[in-house]
Amino acid sequence: MSSSPATPSLSIISPLKDFLFFFASAGVVLIAWFASSVMHVPGNTILVVVAVASNGPHLVSTWTRVYFDPQEWRSRRFATVGVPLLIFALVFVLNWKLGEHGPRLLNSTILYWATWHFAAQNWGILRIYQRKSGEPLTSWATKLERPLLLLITLFCISHRLYTGPRVLFGVEVFYPQLPYALVMGLLAPMAVLLGVLLVTRFRERHGPYAKAAWLRLAFIGCSFVGFFVPFQLIKSDDTSAFAAAAAWHGFQYLGMVRHYNLNVWKGGVHARAKVISWLSQPGWARGFLYWALLMALAGAVYVVIFALSLVTPWSFYTWAGVIWVSLTLSHYWVDGVIWKLRRPELAQRVGISVPA
Repeated sequence: MSSSPATPSLSIISPLKDFLFFFASAGVVLIAWFASSVMHVPGNTILVVVAVASNGPHLVSTWTRVYFDPQEWRSRRFATVGVPLLIFALVFVLNWKLGEHGPRLLNSTILYWATWHFAAQNWGILRIYQRKSGEPLTSWATKLERPLLLLITLFCISHRLYTGPRVLFGVEVFYPQLPYALVMGLLAPMAVLLGVLLVTRFRERHGPYAKAAWLRLAFIGCSFVGFFVPFQLIKSDDTSAFAAAAAWHGFQYLGMVRHYNLNVWKGGVHARAKVISWLSQPGWARGFLYWALLMALAGAVYVVIFALSLVTPWSFYTWAGVIWVSLTLSHYWVDGVIWKLRRPELAQRVGISVPA
């Protein structure tokens, strides 16, 4: 008897939730573009909306993934506790000692690290789709998907650095002087990779992995929208541009962390992590309470900021910058540590079967 390949799995969470968190989420950059470029909504207003709806909850959702599970953070104390404390100390010193130069250095770090962070998250989601589909990762067509995604990201940020504005939160960032030919030259390998992938997938349209392969190409298309609109279309307001990208990234991340927590605690409430294991049981009611927890944690950060502004010479806005920049950079660091699909336990927790 001949064996046929397993039916590809087309969803990470479920068809509806995948569509909302990983595909439709790219549409928020278009909403931000319309609000900024057409309706002329102030950038700070858009940033506040994004902070409440997406960015703040997505930052603190990392805490539920790591710090609400003692076993998770105690197994990597230096990476999950020590380094974030060092980052806070560095941000504090840069603001204290360097004056106006501190924000420029920190904003530059955020811009470039965030761009890589957003791209890495998209690659991680794409990688999960690849592994769940059952298509061999040794397939040469599959191997072309990552460089295409990274070239899209590189072109979008390089073109923004060439044309400007090269500003984040009102401060000019450090940037390289890029030749126009180099920037536009990135379009050639992008076009070649996309063309080869489209031709290959069309030729294999009746194969066992065709639906999964087209789904991944659609995801790369959504990633293109997510990067292109903030970097290329929102030119007049740097704050709105960053907020747009952060909103898209945040919604993706919230969906993935929720999915992770549900898988980790699907056995029921656990004594070692009673709060997050209870909140991670199935059902809309628990999901709503989980969201409420995220909002409460984000609100608690502002309470701390306000308290510090009362007992120190720094203003509320200065402390808000120091703390949120520290949390943002720490988030980038911790995420780079905890989301490694090569670890079998993580693969299982995001729904990928691991060979015995």
